Amino acid sequence: MNLFIFPYQSDNFYTCPDTAISRNNDGSGTLKYWVPDGIETLRAIRFAYVRIERAGKCIREGYAYRHYSSCGWGVHLSTYDINEGNTLDNSIFLSEPTPVGDNGPYEGFEAFDSALQRASEYMSLRSGDLVLLELEDISAYEIGSDRTQTLSCDQIRIDIIS
Repeated sequence: MNLFIFPYQSDNFYTCPDTAISRNNDGSGTLKYWVPDGIETLRAIRFAYVRIERAGKCIREGYAYRHYSSCGWGVHLSTYDINEGNTLDNSIFLSEPTPVGDNGPYEGFEAFDSALQRASEYMSLRSGDLVLLELEDISAYEIGSDRTQTLSCDQIRIDIIS
């Protein structure tokens, strides 16, 4: 599975592997993120996503809705300490996907339709891939040694441990 990430207020995109998705859920409802050494600043970015259900290449915008049927939202912890457009392991936190609706074009999903067209011009989309559209920066976190900070966004709560 690949993730196609469209940064906030940008026409470009980059890809990353599914190792970026956090699976650190201990059942307490609070997710945990351990900051790698050398990271000084983390940005929390809210995003919306769709899960690709049908593979495609060179998908036209008018037919993009045929390639996804579920959506969700989440938080991406990113840093520019390494380079712009990077994704750290376990730094993407997803909500549970929900069905989009009936079989027609989905109102409000025009940005996803355009994103699928753009991404599929360069790479094949496969079943299970995710397309993420960053919506807004939530906040920035200065990382200090031996401390824990908590991020809450809607129903996602993340302990950032350095």
